[in-house]
Amino acid sequence: MVSTLDSVPEPQNFAPSPDFKWLCEELFSKIDEVQVKGTIGTGKSRSFKYYEVLSNFVEMWRKTVGNNIYPALILALPYRDRRIYNIKDYVLIRTICSYLKLPKNSATEGRLKDWKQRVGKGKNLSSLLVEEIAKRRSEPNGKAITIDGINSTLDELSKDRSTSGRGFKNLVKSSPFLHCLESMSFVELKYFFDILLKSRVIGGQEHKFLSCWHPDAQDYLSVVSDLKVVASKLYDPRVRLKNDDLTIKVGFAFAPQLAKKVNLPYEKICRALHNDFLVEEKMDGERIQVHYMNYGKSVRFYSRRGIDYTYLYGASLSSGTISHHLDFTDNVRECVLDGEMVTFDARRKVILPFGLVKGSAKDALSFNSINNVDFHPLYVVFDLLYLNGTSLTPLPLHQRKEYLESILTPVKNVVEMVRTSRCYNVESIKKSLEVAISLGSEGVVLKYYNSSYNVASRNNNWIKVKPEYLEEFGENLDLVIIGRDPGKKDSFMLGLLLLNEKEMDKRDQEVSSGIANNSKNENILYSQKKVKKILSFCSVANGISQEEFKEIDRKTRGCWKKTSEVAPPASIFEFGSKIPAEWIEPNESIVLEIKSRSLDNTETNMQKYATSCTLYGGYCKRIRFDKDWTDCFTLNELYDSRSARFNPSYQAEKSHLKLVRKKRREVLTSNTFDQKTEQIPTSIIFAGLYFYVLSDYVTNASEVRITRGELENAIVRHGGRLIYNIILKRHYIGDVRLISCKNTTECRALINRGYDILHPSWVIDCVAYKKLIPIEPCYCFNVSQKMRAVAEKRVDCLGDSFENDISETKLSLLYKSQHNLPPPEEVERDAEVQVFPLFLFSNRIVYIPPRKIGMKYEKTLEMKIRLFGGKITDRQSLCNLVIIPYGDPTWRKDCIKEVNEQIKEQVKALDTIPKIPRIVAPEWVDHSIYGNCQVPEEDFPVVTY
Repeated sequence: MVSTLDSVPEPQNFAPSPDFKWLCEELFSKIDEVQVKGTIGTGKSRSFKYYEVLSNFVEMWRKTVGNNIYPALILALPYRDRRIYNIKDYVLIRTICSYLKLPKNSATEGRLKDWKQRVGKGKNLSSLLVEEIAKRRSEPNGKAITIDGINSTLDELSKDRSTSGRGFKNLVKSSPFLHCLESMSFVELKYFFDILLKSRVIGGQEHKFLSCWHPDAQDYLSVVSDLKVVASKLYDPRVRLKNDDLTIKVGFAFAPQLAKKVNLPYEKICRALHNDFLVEEKMDGERIQVHYMNYGKSVRFYSRRGIDYTYLYGASLSSGTISHHLDFTDNVRECVLDGEMVTFDARRKVILPFGLVKGSAKDALSFNSINNVDFHPLYVVFDLLYLNGTSLTPLPLHQRKEYLESILTPVKNVVEMVRTSRCYNVESIKKSLEVAISLGSEGVVLKYYNSSYNVASRNNNWIKVKPEYLEEFGENLDLVIIGRDPGKKDSFMLGLLLLNEKEMDKRDQEVSSGIANNSKNENILYSQKKVKKILSFCSVANGISQEEFKEIDRKTRGCWKKTSEVAPPASIFEFGSKIPAEWIEPNESIVLEIKSRSLDNTETNMQKYATSCTLYGGYCKRIRFDKDWTDCFTLNELYDSRSARFNPSYQAEKSHLKLVRKKRREVLTSNTFDQKTEQIPTSIIFAGLYFYVLSDYVTNASEVRITRGELENAIVRHGGRLIYNIILKRHYIGDVRLISCKNTTECRALINRGYDILHPSWVIDCVAYKKLIPIEPCYCFNVSQKMRAVAEKRVDCLGDSFENDISETKLSLLYKSQHNLPPPEEVERDAEVQVFPLFLFSNRIVYIPPRKIGMKYEKTLEMKIRLFGGKITDRQSLCNLVIIPYGDPTWRKDCIKEVNEQIKEQVKALDTIPKIPRIVAPEWVDHSIYGNCQVPEEDFPVVTY
């Protein structure tokens, strides 16, 4: 297909390049003026004023310069420019301070580092930098720099960005950069800095600017993503594009179609999709389009923003981490694929979270093969958009997928096609989303079965449904504001509470025994007393409307203290590496309800916040004026309610670490159920509930018999009430719990009447946890199908609870149950991804020296390593970590000696020195789990006596 633009000659300018200062004054400054002053005294709308400035500039360019606007276009839209400078805020600040010969850590440098707090309307970092320069020198009088000259300078800065890294020391020695600093006027410097930082120099007026130049420029940019191509083809407004010109072109990046988020009931979503749609898993990776050309002699990889990542994934079929594995049929000359690049763990056969994609690609690239690394890129294809000179975007979705399957042969774990299922109703949406959540994926994408592909569009043909948008699958957290970083949009730091457990237990006893003082003032004092500290947890700016910002400011005005002047008291607050610019006392603050899909446990964020984790994609749902700060989310609640779904967590208790991943279950002995105990409630666990106990119970672990009377005494001691005739119905049936584990005649009669029977272990565990535990399958002796369905949603495929804690015995049973699973290739995908647990030790192969007679170590050590993704080997030559777990000093010393001897033998046997494994004490494992990262091995040496 021949485009009408192929015969268009290159545009030419008839005049020399204008000065950069002219561009700044005639375009950039006037746009800023409209933004700051608005429509004061003009009687014209702001939008019209923008259009007026842009159209006047375009007309002047055509009349005084020519038809090639590309040199000015890439300066006006620097974020669209493909040149990369690697210059960030901090680097530029340090560079200017060094250029001005200011002392390190000077007051000026401090003010500039905190520039976000100082900017006002119409100001940014560039303005502040120019103000500091203007204080120390006058305007230069030298030769003006032209637009072509500034572009040449930017070309040089882009070329030398990776010479020795892009630190401020290298930038301040750069001749092109210094030439600009010394030759430019103040107005030029301001916009020069903006261009280096790739800021939006003309604000959000890109579409107006392009439309003023040519009415089809914005649409054409969406299919080529290249300003140079747009400027070279579209310069005569009288020459309009045809539909064929606005289709996808092989070799040119385009803006892909995106899924739309809708806040609609499932029924309306189904209607929007005409009750006929495909369901795809929403991958947690990076959107990548593949342009396959000349039978694979040339391959290009582009991101959704047109960034070229071909160097990571391969420029042809003969090389590269991904392109080498593209297996098309012989008749495919050229095509364009749309898909997602994710990271695959080759050893565990699972997809890893977003954030590792480029790193895994670089590792695979350095080893020249994905077979030599544990983590490597995996390209998941979900659409075919172009084939052998023809755009397929007008075709229906199902037909494009049929073509895709006919031309591409998937390569397992390297290049795959997304799994899809055709659905028609509401139940299929719910089911698919529940499966996605069980897989730990981002959600699902619903695509209308007969939809065409719309470039640069987001419409109701593709709808994304993510867990954080759904009340039934997410969890809201009430958090107190403890700090803020002022700026154009304030960012609030939020904290959760660390409670004093002794005070909590004391309060519970006072309440249950009726001796607590109910006065309002004493309750407030007591609430404050039981809060030990407030820990920084996350920062949130999204989801807060302008009205809510104003309301927060009104409620907290005059209460904020600057951290630089008054440090937050360590007795109240605990922060990580991130300290807010301002802080507030909790009793003067307010509570926000925060929604988030998951925890973010990346190493960077672990250091930022005192909780060693934060929220991924958190946003504010509403202000909770009805809540006091003492009612906010606590650290214990974070562990109890979230840790089973995400990475396992540990908490310190006294001098040892105690596992709290989601399910710690300690069976209470018969002493707990002493019938002679005084019948005064010691807690209110079962307050408001009636119990009818039908049988006794023998514990599985300790084989201790707990009689019916002992169970009843335990229920009464913790606030419950007993009944002995369920048929009389003198109470609300929803408050009754029937307890039995034996199929007696009475029990069968109640089952036939439709009553749900719970196992006695539920009562035992409620007492052990000091709270009511959600019903799970293990607590269901005989219940209705509806109740069992709810209970089964609270555990994974192995019976591992999402909500309750676990004991070592239960943990051991869960681990053993994995051995009964079929091999990964025979397992359904949801079971494959849910293989327990996650990846903390995924790069560790551990060797534990064999024990001699009489020398034992805890088998839980091996269990922990395996559960957190590590492997155990019986060959020291294969390991990268050695753990010496034995307590006997003599055996420990002999053990280290044997390990060192084997290392020496390895050194002798090889021509090069092998990588020597670290030798650590077993405490390294627990501290790594507690910190949710692998702590330094040198901090845990094996001590010999």
